Amino acid sequence: MKKIFRAALAAAAACVSAFIITISAAAETEDFEAPLNKVKTTNGDWGQSLTLDVNDFDCTRITPDSVVTVEYTVDGEPASANLAPVELILFNYTEERDRIWAKIEPFEYDETSASFDYETMILRYGSDDLSTVDNLCIGDTGAPITVTKLVITNCTVSETTTTTAETTVSTTAETDPPETAAPETSAPETTEAVTTAPAPAEESGGVPIVLIVVITVVVAVAVVATIIILKNKRRFY
Repeated sequence: MKKIFRAALAAAAACVSAFIITISAAAETEDFEAPLNKVKTTNGDWGQSLTLDVNDFDCTRITPDSVVTVEYTVDGEPASANLAPVELILFNYTEERDRIWAKIEPFEYDETSASFDYETMILRYGSDDLSTVDNLCIGDTGAPITVTKLVITNCTVSETTTTTAETTVSTTAETDPPETAAPETSAPETTEAVTTAPAPAEESGGVPIVLIVVITVVVAVAVVATIIILKNKRRFY
């Protein structure tokens, strides 16, 4: 009987470990969608439709799993039939070192979108140290374009976002007591805080944590039940 319980505990421990690893991996990265307030239509002379500086996006957040996906409209044809309508540019203009204007071609593209991978980015830039990138640009290759969307997947979580979230929680904690001091308003304020607080966790996780835990427990119980049934069958036969 002790062996059965040991096997059950081992199975449950394995399930919990896999669950923790999955949640940790998911929490380490996030997708970044660029603001479009700087977008402009190029003139078709190898100009840039969107330029992000380090305040817009820190390129050190890019990981080997990152993919830069750009959506755009294009008016005309590129300068060459072998060229994609757009190119990604990593620009370093720091005076302390040689300036770099690295032009990266997409690994796949069509008339409305293009995707760029990490391997080609560091190959063209000449280094995997992207802390020296001052600007990330999307430019045309001989025909006017307008960027309509830019997403960089699997980025490390922004420290600015984390700090902002902590500051918001701290500010809320300081301002809530005066608002809930009056008896007639305390109940609504408390209810709202309870119902709205879990929302960010549900958005970031993708799958409700409670559901994953329940599934894990069910699997562990099923393993225990199967072992016990097999042991009983052997005992009677």
